[in-house]
Amino acid sequence: MAQKEDSPRTTIILTLVTLAIGLYALAYGLQTTFYFQAHSWAMRTPFLRETLQPLPSTAASPVQTKNISFYGMNFSALWKGIASQKAQDAQSAVTFNAGPIIVFFDPQIEADPLETIRDGDPNLYTRYQQIFGHDLFPSTYDLYAAVYGASPALLSPVMSRGQMDRVAALLLWKLNLGSDGGTAIYSVKAAGMRGIQLGDPSRDHIVSVRLFDSRNHQYRMLFTSTKGPGTYPQADINCVLDSLTPAPQRE
Repeated sequence: MAQKEDSPRTTIILTLVTLAIGLYALAYGLQTTFYFQAHSWAMRTPFLRETLQPLPSTAASPVQTKNISFYGMNFSALWKGIASQKAQDAQSAVTFNAGPIIVFFDPQIEADPLETIRDGDPNLYTRYQQIFGHDLFPSTYDLYAAVYGASPALLSPVMSRGQMDRVAALLLWKLNLGSDGGTAIYSVKAAGMRGIQLGDPSRDHIVSVRLFDSRNHQYRMLFTSTKGPGTYPQADINCVLDSLTPAPQRE
């Protein structure tokens, strides 16, 4: 008799469990799937877990070499003695006798992700507006800051679909933009501009910096050295960034 009484009870319990699973899958199935997918990406690409942090030090080394000029911009550097200087259409480089190398990219041809979205596929633009709002981001810097501030840690299996869509888009952008080999992400303020630094000179072979001025122009520089990582401090990079100014116009 006990078995006959338990059978309907078991059926009801199983039905309720099945219903609960179905409702969860309907409400949070996609969020749960992407939650595990993003953490899988992070296992293969640990940089995805890194987020934007304040620069450890804003101190700058004293200037030793002045008036290095590329693409209408001047900057100075700590290091004395230029071993070579190569100016090209898309990017130019200066190598110092002590080993450091600065690569400066032509600001006129730097891609702007916001312009690419606005001028690209209208359906994709509309989709991004649905995720981030009508104006997307106030500036290109704000886009980069949001992208490099995102990580799988922001995800939850039970978050709203709208929140998941936002984090998912930022993480996909982050994977696409990459890290230039850097293992850290820092926010930078220099020469009256805001920027993003990818990499730590104490351990990374390449440090990449993007600075954005108030008119949404961007200036991209790479720092490396023939002697490898750990051969110059952050203060040397700060020296260069703080000195970045438009070159005087020739009459």
